[in-house]
Amino acid sequence: MRKTYRFIEIGVEITKGDTVSPELLLFNSYDTEWPFIILLGAFRFVCENGLVIGQKFLHLRKRHVYELGQINIGDEISTALKRFKQQTRQWKGWTRKGLTPRAYSKVLETMRLGIEGKEEVEARVFKQAEGFDPDGFPILSAWEFYNILTWHISHKAVSLNHEVEMQGRLRRAVLYLAG
Repeated sequence: MRKTYRFIEIGVEITKGDTVSPELLLFNSYDTEWPFIILLGAFRFVCENGLVIGQKFLHLRKRHVYELGQINIGDEISTALKRFKQQTRQWKGWTRKGLTPRAYSKVLETMRLGIEGKEEVEARVFKQAEGFDPDGFPILSAWEFYNILTWHISHKAVSLNHEVEMQGRLRRAVLYLAG
């Protein structure tokens, strides 16, 4: 079983028309093949893809035979939603923060996209830039760059394993955007 719940009513508008909502994913199986898993993440309607986030809001993984009554799911989700609110405040801050050449190069270095991937990301950066500074560097917010990378991961990964690996790289790379 896999069930997804999107909490649209408590979504946060990061920029005009760009709303991020918490998304709860539940996994379980009757034949004990999967463990019981609860994940709380973020969902964007701009591209209808999940966002790669710097920290997990909630990730519970229990043996299939675990008694649900032994987990205080309500408290866990409440805490996770507080983390979601903190993360959206950071994302809103990124909308006002310009991308620096140093952050740009450190993020790309950490992402290890390969030649073709790097060219694709750079092409999107130049296409979405609001202009260029006197040194020819694209004028783009940290949020816009983050979204280009998230788009690349969700649309260009060659397999689920590759996507998970790239998400991990982006989680490490966001430190350069936040700094």
